[in-house]
Amino acid sequence: MENPYVVLGLENQQNATKNEIKIAQMKAMQNKKYPLTEIANAARQLLDPGKRLAADFMYPAKIKAKRPHKIEIDAHISKLDINSINENAFDSLK
Repeated sequence: MENPYVVLGLENQQNATKNEIKIAQMKAMQNKKYPLTEIANAARQLLDPGKRLAADFMYPAKIKAKRPHKIEIDAHISKLDINSINENAFDSLK
C-alpha cells in the first residue's frame, strides 16, 4: 500500500483532523489520480487512530537528518607518515 497521506494529498500534514481527511478524500476521488478502493483504504486507515499511528510510524512526514559537520584536521595529524600507520595496522590483530 502506498503512503495514505500522499494518496489523499495530505503530504506533511500528519496533524490533519477527521474533517480535513474527509475533505481530502472527496478531492482525491474527484482527481482520480488513484483508484477509488485505494483512496477509501487510505481514508479508512487515517480515520482509525490505531492504524493512523502505524501509518505515522511507517511514513514519517519529515526525515530528520543531521547536517554534516566540517571535519577539521589538526596540523600534527597531517604530518603523520601514512606508511608507518599501515605497517602497524596489523599489530593490533595479534
